[in-house]
Amino acid sequence: MLNFFKSNNLAVAFINVILILLFRLVYFFHPVDLSNLFHHAEPASQLIIRLLHIGSGTHMAFLLTAGAVLCFIESMLINKIMNNYRVTSKKNYLGGVMFVVLTSIVPECMVISPALIASLLLILCIDKIFELAKPEKLYGHIFDLGFLSGLAMLFYFPAVYILIFVIIGFFMMRSVTFRERLMVFTGFFSALLIVFTVYFWFDSLPQMMRDMVNIPYKTPLSLTRLSHWQIASVSWIGVLALWLIVFTPGLLFSSVIQIRKYISMLAIGAALSVAALPLAFNFNLSHLVFILTSMSILFTVYFVETKTNIITEILFIVLILSVTIFQYLPFFVRI
Repeated sequence: MLNFFKSNNLAVAFINVILILLFRLVYFFHPVDLSNLFHHAEPASQLIIRLLHIGSGTHMAFLLTAGAVLCFIESMLINKIMNNYRVTSKKNYLGGVMFVVLTSIVPECMVISPALIASLLLILCIDKIFELAKPEKLYGHIFDLGFLSGLAMLFYFPAVYILIFVIIGFFMMRSVTFRERLMVFTGFFSALLIVFTVYFWFDSLPQMMRDMVNIPYKTPLSLTRLSHWQIASVSWIGVLALWLIVFTPGLLFSSVIQIRKYISMLAIGAALSVAALPLAFNFNLSHLVFILTSMSILFTVYFVETKTNIITEILFIVLILSVTIFQYLPFFVRI
C-alpha cells in the first residue's frame, strides 16, 4: 500500500480529499467540546473569530469544514515543498498524506483554529526558507519571512518562535549581509505596525500588548487538565517523534548537503515549537500542529529513503489505524 503513496501519481493528491473527509466524518455525528480553542485575544484571531461568527454556539460542521479546507491547502503546500526542492530522491505526494494523517490524531488539529491558521504561515515560511538556498538575491522573500512571522504571532502568540526559526534558517541557507538581516526584522515589525495603527486609531494602545499575548484568557499550564485519551494521543505522537530521532540521523549520512540542511531545519523547527509551549497561555492540543507539520515532512523522507520496506509498510498501516482508534474508541470506551 505504501508503494502507491510513494509513487509519482497525481491520484495520491486526490486521495488527500477523501482522507480529510473520512477522518472528520465521526465528529459530524459525535461532536466534541472544542470551545476553548477560541479563547484568544490576539488581534488577527479576534478579527477572524468575529468575521466567521465563531463562538460557543457555532456548529461543529462549520468548524470541521473550515478546518478541512485549511488542511487541504496546507497538504498541497507541503507537496509543493517536497517536490520543488527535491527533499526526497523521488517525486511523490506522500508529504500531503502524512500531514493529513498526523494532524488527524487529535481533534483540536482538525478544526479551524488560530494555531491551524498560524501553521499555514509556518509552511509558507518553510517554503521561502528553502528557496533562500538559491543564489539569487531574493529580497522580497526575505521581507516576507519577517512579515509572515509577525502575522503568525498575531494569530497565535506562541508562534512568535517562527521568527527565531526564520533567523536560524536564514543563516543556514545562505551567507547573510547586514541589509538582509535588517529586512527580516523590517518585515516582522511591519506586521506589528499595522496592529499598532489600528489600536492607536481606536485609542486602545494600553490594551494592545494584553491582547497580543492573550492575557485576557490566561490559564496557567499547571492547571491544564487533559483526558486520558488526550494523554494517549500526545504519548503516541511522542513515540512517533522518538522514532524519527532514532532513525532519521542515519538517512542524513546518505543525503546531499542541501537535504541535510532541510532536514536539520525541520528538526530545529519542531524543537522550537516544543520550547514555545509555555507561551500558550490558553493551552490546548491545537499547538501540536506545529510539531506535526515538521514531522509530516520528516516522515515522508524516512518512508521514501529508507531501505527497510517491510518496516515502513507496517508503520504506515499502524499510523492509519491509530487515527481511527483515537477518533472512534473515545466514544465507546470511557477511560
